[in-house]
Amino acid sequence: YGTNPGMGMGISQHIPATADQAASEQPSFQKALDYMGIEGDTLLVGKPIDYVFIGSCTNSRMEDLREVAEFVKGRQKAENVTVWIVPGSKQIEQQAIAEGLDQIFEAAGFHLREPGCSACLGMNEDKIPAGKYCVSTSNRNFEGRQGPNSRTFLASPLTAAAAAITGRVTDVRELLKETAYA
Repeated sequence: YGTNPGMGMGISQHIPATADQAASEQPSFQKALDYMGIEGDTLLVGKPIDYVFIGSCTNSRMEDLREVAEFVKGRQKAENVTVWIVPGSKQIEQQAIAEGLDQIFEAAGFHLREPGCSACLGMNEDKIPAGKYCVSTSNRNFEGRQGPNSRTFLASPLTAAAAAITGRVTDVRELLKETAYA
């Protein structure tokens, strides 16, 4: 929820309140919440998002891509969300294509990009615009990591895929329950 890996929580938990932090930590904690455009003592679940990034050297192994493909098969990304899938290597990209995962991603509205750093650190044109929210499988977060003034929530590949489908921060377990009983 925040601007460093220490600002993490379970997806169904409330964002901690600034008042609950040690007095010496309150200014930097509030600064992080302000940067992210969120308030303490609120839920992150349901927060609208604009981008999803699944990839780079972290969380885009073959098993991650297979899991995401299985989850999104037959589903469509939310209309307002841009989704980038970036394999962890050229070998993984080739294997994903050989297994037909690229077709599943394309059918769901996801964009399979070239392997590389990409939006993980806002390289090339793969940047999250200022003020926009991204659910990302990157391994760390700080101000401007995915683009100047971009706002990033770190998540697992499956949670990121669920956000892509719903257009908001989503507890993937809720969608998995729906699938199990469909």
